[in-house]
Amino acid sequence: MSQLSQSPKSSIYQTKEVLAALYQISRLSSVSDGREDLIRTVLETIINGLQYDRVALYLLKFGTSILEGVINVGCQVNIKGIKYDLYADQCVETRVVKTGEIITIKSGCDHPFYTPIDHKRNKVLKRTSCVLLPIITKQGVIGTMLVDRSHRQWDIDRDDIEILEIFCNQIGIVVENLRLLESNRQKINELTMLQKISRSMNEPRDLDSLYHLIVKEANLLGKSQGCWLKLNFGEVDLVTVAVDGCQKQEADALDLAGQGEEVENGSRTSYKLLPMPGKSDGRQVGVLSVPLAGGSEIKGMLKLLYQVNTSLAGVNVDIIDIFAAQATKAIENITFYQHLQEERDFRESILRSTPNGIITVDSAMMITSCNHQARKLFSDDGDLLHRPICEIIDDFSFRQGLTAVVKGQRSMVQLEVVRNVSMNRGKNLFVSITSLHRDWSRQHEILIMIQDQTERKKMDREVERMKRLASIGQLAAGIAHEIRNPLTGMNISLDIIKEVVADNQQTVSLVDGVSRELDRLEMIVSSLLEFSRTGTFEMKIIALEPLLQQWFPPFQEQCRRSQVMASLEMDYDLPPIRGDGEKLRQVLINLTLNALEAIPGAGTIVIKVKAKSSSQVASQFQSGQNPAGAEKDWVEIAVVDSGIGMNEEIKERIFDPFYTTRNQGTGLGLSIVHNIIKEHEGWIDVESEPGKGSRFAVFLPVAETGKDERSQDNVKSNTYY
Repeated sequence: MSQLSQSPKSSIYQTKEVLAALYQISRLSSVSDGREDLIRTVLETIINGLQYDRVALYLLKFGTSILEGVINVGCQVNIKGIKYDLYADQCVETRVVKTGEIITIKSGCDHPFYTPIDHKRNKVLKRTSCVLLPIITKQGVIGTMLVDRSHRQWDIDRDDIEILEIFCNQIGIVVENLRLLESNRQKINELTMLQKISRSMNEPRDLDSLYHLIVKEANLLGKSQGCWLKLNFGEVDLVTVAVDGCQKQEADALDLAGQGEEVENGSRTSYKLLPMPGKSDGRQVGVLSVPLAGGSEIKGMLKLLYQVNTSLAGVNVDIIDIFAAQATKAIENITFYQHLQEERDFRESILRSTPNGIITVDSAMMITSCNHQARKLFSDDGDLLHRPICEIIDDFSFRQGLTAVVKGQRSMVQLEVVRNVSMNRGKNLFVSITSLHRDWSRQHEILIMIQDQTERKKMDREVERMKRLASIGQLAAGIAHEIRNPLTGMNISLDIIKEVVADNQQTVSLVDGVSRELDRLEMIVSSLLEFSRTGTFEMKIIALEPLLQQWFPPFQEQCRRSQVMASLEMDYDLPPIRGDGEKLRQVLINLTLNALEAIPGAGTIVIKVKAKSSSQVASQFQSGQNPAGAEKDWVEIAVVDSGIGMNEEIKERIFDPFYTTRNQGTGLGLSIVHNIIKEHEGWIDVESEPGKGSRFAVFLPVAETGKDERSQDNVKSNTYY
């Protein structure tokens, strides 16, 4: 029996102290959540209430074999931070934890269980009589409590041990509750962190950013020293796409070392010790492999690296599994999103690159979408969205066809529409109307594809006209040769008749009239021959400025006599062209004389000569394309008059041979002009409205040696009046 239990009085006193201490511990357990403070209170209660001198507590680090000094009371030597390995360190503390037995030491200097570690510790602690008891919970022995009286020996009896066991049980309950509380807090923190991570994984819009976010967050969540992500791209081996906290070479070496295990446990989370890369001394590291599964297919593997002395006890593997599932879903979502984006970009690329205008309308015939070409095609109408389509294409046959498709009477309608635009120009549109069937939507939408065939129609007409001109040319050449010989004979006969009837003035006057008509007929025959012959063109590099300056003054004087004011506007430094100077002079004479004859009284004629790039020429026309179809620089010679103008019907035929609106005209002048321009690889454009004058613009290609980079904004001009 101990000294405290020798008398009933002292026994009663001790019982009261024990009950008071237990009450105090119970009360503190319900209000305190600090483990160290609460345990210190328990230990202080043991010292104060049971008259011990020193108390020390050692607890196993959760999930490991490491026994750590947690706290001590009454001892000048702090045991906090002292660590024993249950299996590597042999001492009385580790023995109690391993066996669960109670060890009593009556003399601190010696004991049968003492090891060199105990003797070494005793020199520091100077133990006398002490007892070591196990701390037992539902999980087993989790630590040991050592109590002693350092300045005296005492007989440790069963009553002392039973009382101390009560306190050990209380300590076990406190530790277990606190660990449970700490575990719950950790789970809450992990779930909160997981929720934040889940939100953050919805932010990236590219896979590479997501991969790096996954390994970074997994490294934090798993409390690991490194993390890497491997994905299945349909190849034999998984491919490492991101690393955090370690080098890719290190990750690859560990993957190579644990390849068999990875194959074996590919569908479940596993932990394996592997040789440390680059070390031959047997040191190891731990690798936690977490699969990224999508259905029955393994999409990849998340690897977490741990030092071999690092415990996984503080790592919630279930949380990491949940994180891996979320990462898999995030990768699938972004992959799907990128696939949709690629499909959308592909469709938009098609819509941008197609030369056709594409418009969709709803059942109310309101425009819901359109591509760039459609906006360009109807650019004069402003914004197209949310406007009635029949306001844009105001055509009766189009309205009928669209109504039939909207009502389901027809699945497709194709028709040609002529749409009038400015300057009496029309656009030839080929329109296809199709119903869009969407199984997932009740909305009824109509697809309208519009092909601008204006240039093609124009080209077709030009080809047809050229064929017709070729036939007419051959016919004209034959007729001209057949007519010219009789004309010569007729002129000779008239000269003889004139000599015979020289005394009869009336007869001479009639003969002169016939002679004038024969001269006119001769002129027509000459024009026919000129029209039918391709002729020989002396092509050479020509500077236009001298040619224009030489030709313009006589024409200007001719205009002045007809009360018409003529002016010539030229760019400085016009690039040279390749052509026949005489033929081009003939073009100028024909165009300007036609302009002069189109002005019934006073008026103006302006000849404008400008250098233009291919892009400037293309932007000048409705199609947005160069009518000549070649990427060249050009010189534009425009003849603008204030005459009577032309309607669309006349404008379509002015280049046809023998077509004229003047009584004295042959109808061959503009046909000859057209042929000359074609021989120069150029073209001629005509704009005209009745009562508003006409504009004839000739485009001639710049000679290859004469190309230069010019800015139209900085071009100066010469003007002649």
